[in-house]
Amino acid sequence: MSQTGTSAAIPGQRGGLSELCIRKTPTPPRLTKAIVKNFRLLRETELSFADDVTLCVGRNNTGKTSLAKLFKLFLAKKDTALRLEDFSAECYAEFLDAHRFYAAGEKNQARGRVPYVALTLHIAYDADCGQYGPLAPFIVDLDPDCTEVVFRFAYALKGNALDAFLGDLVGSADTLPLERLARRLPAHFGLSVTAVDPTDESNVRAVDLADVKKLIRMDFLDAQRGLDDEDREAAQPIGAIFEQLFTSAKGSKRVEWLDELATRIDGMLANTSSGLDVSLQEIRTQVAPALAAFGYPGLGNQEFETAARLDSRRLLRNFARIHYPGAAGVRFPESYSGLGTRNLVMMLLKLFTYYREHTAKSHEMGIHLVFLEEPEAHLHPQMQEVFIRQLLQFPSLFPRLDAQMRANRPQSVGMQEVAGSGGENVLPWNAQFVVTTHSAHVANRTPFSNIRYFRKEEEAAEPGSEPRPARTAIKDLSVVSSDERFLLKYLTLTRADLYFADKAVLVEGASERVFVPAAEEKLAARNPDTAVSPQYVTLMEVGGAYAHKFYPLLRILGIPSLIITDLDPVDTSADKTRKCTVSEGGHTSNQSIRAWFVETGETKVAELLRLAEADPPTTANLCLAYQVPERPGDPCGRTFEDAFVLANPTLYGLSRRSATNARLEKRARDKVDGKGSKVDFALKHVLGEDDWEVPKYIRRGLEWLMAQDGAATKTDDK
Repeated sequence: MSQTGTSAAIPGQRGGLSELCIRKTPTPPRLTKAIVKNFRLLRETELSFADDVTLCVGRNNTGKTSLAKLFKLFLAKKDTALRLEDFSAECYAEFLDAHRFYAAGEKNQARGRVPYVALTLHIAYDADCGQYGPLAPFIVDLDPDCTEVVFRFAYALKGNALDAFLGDLVGSADTLPLERLARRLPAHFGLSVTAVDPTDESNVRAVDLADVKKLIRMDFLDAQRGLDDEDREAAQPIGAIFEQLFTSAKGSKRVEWLDELATRIDGMLANTSSGLDVSLQEIRTQVAPALAAFGYPGLGNQEFETAARLDSRRLLRNFARIHYPGAAGVRFPESYSGLGTRNLVMMLLKLFTYYREHTAKSHEMGIHLVFLEEPEAHLHPQMQEVFIRQLLQFPSLFPRLDAQMRANRPQSVGMQEVAGSGGENVLPWNAQFVVTTHSAHVANRTPFSNIRYFRKEEEAAEPGSEPRPARTAIKDLSVVSSDERFLLKYLTLTRADLYFADKAVLVEGASERVFVPAAEEKLAARNPDTAVSPQYVTLMEVGGAYAHKFYPLLRILGIPSLIITDLDPVDTSADKTRKCTVSEGGHTSNQSIRAWFVETGETKVAELLRLAEADPPTTANLCLAYQVPERPGDPCGRTFEDAFVLANPTLYGLSRRSATNARLEKRARDKVDGKGSKVDFALKHVLGEDDWEVPKYIRRGLEWLMAQDGAATKTDDK
């Protein structure tokens, strides 16, 4: 049975049992999870939050900006109004279903089919918090061991609005124009907030949006920061931030030095205003005779007086300027600095402003959620990497700067020593950052535990039916536990754009890295309809011993990925393992092939050739390409160089005649052994004038990749 409205929270109590939890400093509450329903591409999507920085990566138009937009609409706007276009595309059919039910007189079914947009937030808090503060209105459970609050925003049809929303549409065609419903959404839909019992979803209680804003403070640093508009002299975006800093400082009881600074500035402006009053009165005296000629003062002989009023906030917005040192005493204005420098300075000042406003106004048990969109704008790659690393330090850096400022204040101000450095306890900044980026430099410097990959998934339509609209799935890369250190190190040290690619090719070595792009161009020229040029394909050299370490990550990303590796047969029959030709049989020593067939344990070369006889092995979004004979019964290379020679026998003077496959394979190996580096071998043909054929195993792999549409494949990964 629902216990709606039960368990009003009393600070220090849970379920009537006193819990004075002051044994240790409590951990601030943290936002742990958000569940989105029916908003644009976020049809049914769950995002888990890291404690510090949650990095959202993915290709364009996968829902990253939509996520920030939804938070802004529900938590930061005074009046929330969504348009029909904000509902997921699958909701359109549900609107039409609701109309059909209503027209048939089935109002209950109609109301149940009217879609709504929902955002459910999960917050974890410390059981030893002592006082719940702004968490109190959201605690509706009676379980003393429960340390989670859940509340849900719902933009839905108002309780008594079904008739007004659908009523006069009865009798219209079955295919009701959605535009007619779209115009009615603002009038008949509204936003509500409900606290939900984590242990019993039927136990709910309505809460005020004002309570939500006391619990969660939201700040947004958008990608469009107005830094590149140099035509308007009045637009000084960095200087304008000082107004926000000054406003947050006035009346701050947590940071005394800032309050004192604001008071001093106001005092100086008051003195300046008094001096201006005298000058303005003199001007009035000079113009008074001219006004008298027009009969002024006229009614009641009322004289006017002049007075100067300097508003400190407007003064800072309109006249505060950033200058940079130049030469010979000349200072350069803000707009003369590079966009990258200005972007960095602006972001740091903005973040410090957000910290200042939060600590000045918010409760210690409140949450500060900061969305930061594309911090890489105008920053060079090294600075991008530095910024994302330093962002993790800001929650402790800014309070430490406050402590230093208190410590450095003159003793005449009444300063007390800062404890621990000194005296007053430094309040932590319990900020959680949500960063969206398109920069591989930012993404590759971030641990997997902080990365959330936005993947737009599309399912093939059933025969004779319409395809289901695309939707976004958010993948938590913290599940990539195996070989995480290797992958993170690799992505840090090399150029890898996996998070933003349409497709991926992983190759064995440097020779394949040089050759594959040329092979792709040759195949595309022969068959332009299958060219991949409009798509972005990332090429990574990972080696045969390491490609398999990427399998779990590639499955999560879901992008079509081709792994090109070597067959590498070895003879294990003797006491000492030796390399051998393919015709001599043996087993593969290639770790990527062995890992691919780990479930069957297959490593015999003859069986591997049989499995790849018709097509290269594939699974979900992955394709494995290793050497195969150019034609059935032909010799087969063990490496790329051998396979290239056997695919182009006339270039190397090879002839079958009466030679066995084993003999031809050895001759092909002799053509390349000791003839220079492998890269030189590939460059000789890529840059040369000779016409050559792409080895079959590479050709088949690239043809498979070209045939993929680039959309992420829905997989069974977690």
